[in-house]
Amino acid sequence: MGFLFRRRVKSSPKIDAKRNRKRRSDKNVKFTDIPAERHEYEFDWELEHEYWFSRVELKAFKEERFDDADILRKERGIRTSSRNDADELSSSRRILFIGDKITHALDDNDGNHEISVRGIEHFVFPVLQKEMVGRKKELKRIVIGHSRDPKLRKLDPDGIKLAKESAELSKWARDVASERGIKYCQMKRGVGKGGGLLKSSKMMGGAAGRALMRGLSLSEVKTE
Repeated sequence: MGFLFRRRVKSSPKIDAKRNRKRRSDKNVKFTDIPAERHEYEFDWELEHEYWFSRVELKAFKEERFDDADILRKERGIRTSSRNDADELSSSRRILFIGDKITHALDDNDGNHEISVRGIEHFVFPVLQKEMVGRKKELKRIVIGHSRDPKLRKLDPDGIKLAKESAELSKWARDVASERGIKYCQMKRGVGKGGGLLKSSKMMGGAAGRALMRGLSLSEVKTE
């Protein structure tokens, strides 16, 4: 029986010096002069399940919401294949189509008293989930590409350009979250389940009303 040993090849002093410089330059962590304070607390680990959910419980919660979304899709006659409904549309028509779906998802009547659509709109309307995942992947690709490309980091050492591009790519998600928050606040104040957002957008009319109907934020509306 033979054994293979991997021998380390000796490098030149110049290469070693270059490696050492790179290692030193990568360490930009700065520590404060103030000593850290350590606090000790007594905790009974036998009661751990009373404070945190286990991994199995969290997975069960997730699967339960998937089942809820499946029931709500069947009630509304929405097919899972509808996730591809916007694939063949042009850029401008796609924006209108997705915006319309967002408006109707947030304005859903939510008539099932046992299961609520709130929080899982993107599961009930698969085309919204596909749009969300696609935009998330694009943003992730830009950030990871910048971190792995030395040329990009050299051109943008402080990450200013990356920050602006990331903010632009994540604007859609922030606007959707804002519209969702507005809708939930309306429902909490007694406006009722469903009908509020769509009704308000129709009553407003003009550029602002058309923007809300298309799922756009008011910041994107150009007023004359």
